[in-house]
Amino acid sequence: MVPSHQARPVAEPNPPVGADGDHATFCRMCEAHCGMLATVREGRVVKMAPDRKNPHSLGHVCLKGMAAADLAYDPDRVLRPLKRVGAAGEFVSVSWDEALDDIAARLKALRKAHGPEAIASYLGNPTSFASENFVTQLELMASMGSTRQYGASSQDTNARLLANYLAYGAPWTTGIPDLPSCDYLIVMGGNPMVSNGSLMWAPRVSHDFDAIAKRGRVLVVDPRRSETAARYEHLPIRPNGDVWMLLGMLRVLVDENLIEPQLVSTDVAGWDSLREQILLHDVEACAANCDVPAATIREVTRGFVSARRATLYSRIGICRGPYATLTNFLITAFNALTGTYSLEGGTMFGREVFPAQNAKVGGYGEAKSRIGAVPTVAGFLPSATMPDDILIDGPDKVRALLISCGNPLLSAPGGERLEEALKTLDLLVSFDLYVNETNRHAHYILPGTTLLERPDVPLIGFAFMIRPFLQYTDAVIPPLGECRDEFDTYLAIVRRMGLGAPSASKFKRFIGKLGIVPRPLTMIDIGLRLGPVGDRFGLRPRGWSLKKLRQHPHGVMVDLPHSMPTWRKRIAYPDRKIHVWHELMQGEFARLFAERAPQWRFRLLSVREMRSLNSWLHNLDRLVRSQKPALTIHPLDAADLGVATGDFVFISTDADCLKVPVRLSDEVVRGAVCYPHGWGHAGGSWQAANGTGGVNINRLLGLGLQAIEFVSGTSLIDGLEVSLERVPASEPDSTQAVTAPVAATA
Repeated sequence: MVPSHQARPVAEPNPPVGADGDHATFCRMCEAHCGMLATVREGRVVKMAPDRKNPHSLGHVCLKGMAAADLAYDPDRVLRPLKRVGAAGEFVSVSWDEALDDIAARLKALRKAHGPEAIASYLGNPTSFASENFVTQLELMASMGSTRQYGASSQDTNARLLANYLAYGAPWTTGIPDLPSCDYLIVMGGNPMVSNGSLMWAPRVSHDFDAIAKRGRVLVVDPRRSETAARYEHLPIRPNGDVWMLLGMLRVLVDENLIEPQLVSTDVAGWDSLREQILLHDVEACAANCDVPAATIREVTRGFVSARRATLYSRIGICRGPYATLTNFLITAFNALTGTYSLEGGTMFGREVFPAQNAKVGGYGEAKSRIGAVPTVAGFLPSATMPDDILIDGPDKVRALLISCGNPLLSAPGGERLEEALKTLDLLVSFDLYVNETNRHAHYILPGTTLLERPDVPLIGFAFMIRPFLQYTDAVIPPLGECRDEFDTYLAIVRRMGLGAPSASKFKRFIGKLGIVPRPLTMIDIGLRLGPVGDRFGLRPRGWSLKKLRQHPHGVMVDLPHSMPTWRKRIAYPDRKIHVWHELMQGEFARLFAERAPQWRFRLLSVREMRSLNSWLHNLDRLVRSQKPALTIHPLDAADLGVATGDFVFISTDADCLKVPVRLSDEVVRGAVCYPHGWGHAGGSWQAANGTGGVNINRLLGLGLQAIEFVSGTSLIDGLEVSLERVPASEPDSTQAVTAPVAATA
């Protein structure tokens, strides 16, 4: 049955691209995709404001979105193709034809001499929220026949994607909380008040959480009293302790017979194997390993089961520790074993706007890193192996690297070794807005467009729709300078190389033979039109297409069925059950149960800040002027170390030692310290970023295989063991790295 639509919105098209007036658009800096209004005067965006007519975000937007015009007009932005002519950072402007001709010729020669695997790519996080950019990079690599795709996902989401693959059979099928109907919400390792609800399209997530707390409970499990934990109910936990709390909760389900036998037979597979592992530790043992009282674990579990309309949500905080995949897998198992998928208000899959399919997009292990044979997750290799894949000789050694909106020298492990590797490449090309720490080593920097300069749809949001919503935006202004969409640049390169644009789509293969390469937005439009709310190319007059959405630039709410009655159709396994066991988990449990006692006293956590987005917004004064990166330490730990706010400490691992200022707060549990991610700018042409101070905390991570959870390739960023030592007063007051690790502090 075709779902009925809500009341039709009144058509209110935007002014033409670049014309004066208020242009409705939306932010593309995270999954929230909040609606915004860009006011244009004399061809220039002079004001950004929340779009109060957007029926999904209803006037919500954060500071990052409001800085979109600052980003577009940043005087340090790259507006022309740059070619390096000397040392790192020495560039001259060149024409597009000169740049593209040389890049294509060098790629073609490398591909012929060394094979397609000699060409690699790195996909940065900002690209994920621009639909054409995300698709473009993947197709560029497919055109060249290479599987050497690295990405920021190994710094944030790989463990979640692998857990999805193991439980559902498909990495991008993700369980999300049914916020409008939920009465009992547990949050582990997430801070939605800052992230705006990562991996769920909920731009007014604070309103949803407030409503849940009013009618029930929002419990935030975190070693830090984050902005979300401070607003609701905070349950402190030891860093890396989530996996033990989950095992304790699962043990309560077993001990108190809280799992329905019928559910085990119809909804899940592998329960007997998981149950064997759960029975190896009682609740008290689990409690001792996570610093959450056994009575609290029991109370939380009983409350969850009795609430019925309940779900457990998690994000990046549990995706970057030593047992990240196991932890994420156990969260899915707990939600499945408590029946949350079969109840509104529980765990749901996003409402689908495209034709239903069970494709295993990306999968697991189709390719492996050259060094260490680490499997791909959803098509991407771990960033931590990239330096060795470039530096170590052998078959398929990486000789060319194409980076799209990424700065892995700051965001990935092994920064110094990666810098060494970048210097050896035969060709390094960066698609970016700035000259940053990484691409200052590039042979070419090709300028892309900002969110105000390109048309788009919230493609990532379409996969995680809690409330069904559609939106399309034209560009607000034409591209500045000589900037081009990445798709146009990509197409120019592959055509100069004499290559096509291969695709699994029969339609794209057919029209490709005619010499037509459709834009990603064209393919998105086709999918929308063939989907449950599409116009079926005129057969359903009340349906939607991008052309029709253009007449409603504030976006439209649509009716799509809840996933609860048909959730089994979203499972890719033939038995249509959620698998709560996989053979990979045997090794992960063995690692967990054999864990040694901590070598050092402190564990380091990274923290997400409202005004930051990794490293790439640090050149915008309105965002960074109030940010002062510092290491947060519990006052009692600080007293033991003899430090106060404003003092400096050495923080060290076996990999490196850094000198950082201290901030005292009881928001962290004893034994935990935290520092914001993405700082330590030193290079490139972004002047404001270079003056922000701070250190690159990722220098403390290990190198190569030492820096990852092997099964998922996830970088070990959170819960890292570190030592601290007070910096003597005689030391200079600058924040800097030192040359050798400091001995562990007892």
